Amino acid sequence: MMKFIKSLDWAVFTFFRVLAVGLLCLLFVLMSLNVILRFYPVFSIGWFDEIVELSFAWMVFATAAILWRGRKHPKIDFLEILLKETRCQPVLLAVVEVINILFLSIFTYYGFMLVMTAAATSPIFKIPRKIFYVAMPTAGVYMTILSVIFLAGYLRKIVAFESTTTQPVEKSV
Repeated sequence: MMKFIKSLDWAVFTFFRVLAVGLLCLLFVLMSLNVILRFYPVFSIGWFDEIVELSFAWMVFATAAILWRGRKHPKIDFLEILLKETRCQPVLLAVVEVINILFLSIFTYYGFMLVMTAAATSPIFKIPRKIFYVAMPTAGVYMTILSVIFLAGYLRKIVAFESTTTQPVEKSV
């Protein structure tokens, strides 16, 4: 079961990584094309805004999920560093992870509600706005699951720390 979870995590992570890099390249090409076509108006790219908006939305949330998995997102770690190698550090990190789970759960829920209620389409390609918005709950679910896994790791550290510090003391006779 654990092997399946790890391979599923790797597949989702790889999907987000390929998607983010691919969309970044697409945005670079589109932005370059837009600049060139302003000086040499060979043809019109009236559809430009729609594709940029869709690409940017998916790139942002895919990148957020990638950073979340690697714990490389910006954070203030003053207390974490201050409490390093103490019993309080995993407790602090567990509390922060519970807050993360609450936030991500709410974010995912409201992102899903936005997807379900969206009825508009893009003006030129008639792409349903749901496709734009589904990036939020997709990344939110993944980040929430990762946070639950991180929380389990911190709880294991707390329990392990407890078991190493509460060794029975032998009484001398």
